[in-house]
Amino acid sequence: MKLWGSLSWRILVSAVVLGLLGTLASTYLSVWVGAEAGIRASSRPLTEVILRDHGEACRSSPEGWAFRTSDGVEVDAFDIARVTGPAGAGASGRRPSPELLTRLLQGEEQPFAFYFPLFNRKEPWGGAMLIRVADAGPCSVLEYRWPVSSERISHGRWLFLVAVLITAAVAALSTFVVIHPLLQRLRGLHRAAGGLGSDGFTSARDVEPDELGELSRVLDATHERVLADAARIEAQKHALERHLADVAHDLKTPIASLQLSLELASGVSTEQRPELLVQGLEDTVYLRELVENLRMACQLGEGVDPLAGEARVELGQTLERVVRRLGLLARRRDISLEAARPDEPVWVRCNPTMMEQAIGNLVHNAITHGDKEGHVVAVLETVESGRFRLTVLDDGPGLTPAELAHLGERAFRSPEARRRDPRGSGLGVSIVRELCRRIGFSLAFETNEPHGLKVVIEGALHTSSTP
Repeated sequence: MKLWGSLSWRILVSAVVLGLLGTLASTYLSVWVGAEAGIRASSRPLTEVILRDHGEACRSSPEGWAFRTSDGVEVDAFDIARVTGPAGAGASGRRPSPELLTRLLQGEEQPFAFYFPLFNRKEPWGGAMLIRVADAGPCSVLEYRWPVSSERISHGRWLFLVAVLITAAVAALSTFVVIHPLLQRLRGLHRAAGGLGSDGFTSARDVEPDELGELSRVLDATHERVLADAARIEAQKHALERHLADVAHDLKTPIASLQLSLELASGVSTEQRPELLVQGLEDTVYLRELVENLRMACQLGEGVDPLAGEARVELGQTLERVVRRLGLLARRRDISLEAARPDEPVWVRCNPTMMEQAIGNLVHNAITHGDKEGHVVAVLETVESGRFRLTVLDDGPGLTPAELAHLGERAFRSPEARRRDPRGSGLGVSIVRELCRRIGFSLAFETNEPHGLKVVIEGALHTSSTP
């Protein structure tokens, strides 16, 4: 797998490199710093022993004195005054290390240097150190030089090789023990992320209380949200398709009827035109109400709040406007349209345009389905403290109890209503029901004895002062 072939090997190589750097650092600290501290600490006692046993010989040799210990450490004595001059070789014919001498003259008490064979191939010694034992004289400065031990170098190489092998083994083990489970969890998250929102989604089911476990839970929640959004969008798509189909159906019949009426009116005698004009007027009113209902249905579907802001409407004036607007239609159909309202204003909380459209839907529905020479009455009253009631009655054919139970459902129309007027799809009454539900008003449909329909809306008054 690509993830295993890249990430795990990079981690393994990084672990080995870091381990080697750590090994080198520990080697430096243990060999360099430790050896330097040990040599500095042992140089003073060794110097005291040498001066005690060979001090006279050293001080009596103006040309310099040399000594070699049983361990192969060579000691050269120098006169500080001579070594700082143009000539100043010791008994061995050599001068002290210029670097160490400079450091000594600068005030360093025991200048010290290691010579690693790998980096100092020209230097035959393993290290050197200067120590000042007197202010002047042939034995004022001693230089210690110790040889390179091939055995120690061989042991050091083997130790370093073992350290490298152990570091690599530990890095590989840590990769298997720590990184491999981590990669397994990442693979699960990768599979889950690739299937988000599809039927092939498989949850990583990572319940660990860490960042990866939290990511697994976020992916699960995101999957659920994507499915919910997809279902909602699909439902909206179907609702839009149904809505467009309803619009096309509702507009087709009145437009065709209006066109037919106008075509016939243009070719008939003057005496026959009024009836055709009445039909055209009915179609025009229906089209206006339908367009307003469609606009209001879209607003409610998009979540427009009828109570947003300080929305308030006076029902008495609204009812009068509805009656005036639909009065001509009622007269052309030989239907008596009357309204009654209290003398005092009746204020309620609702968007004024939406409330007027809802009342108009009920009155228009009563006129459309009423009998010729029938009656439609709209009564607005206050029934108790802080409440109102709006009643719309007609003496048309009415509905059966089974049909009353479904009145207000989207696309429901009774067989009698379809016979009287093939136009429409029940949109107007369903809008009234949805609006009442959102603003908290009750809506009831009853039989108006001896026949007809009675629609009652009740709700709370708005008690604030009139603007």
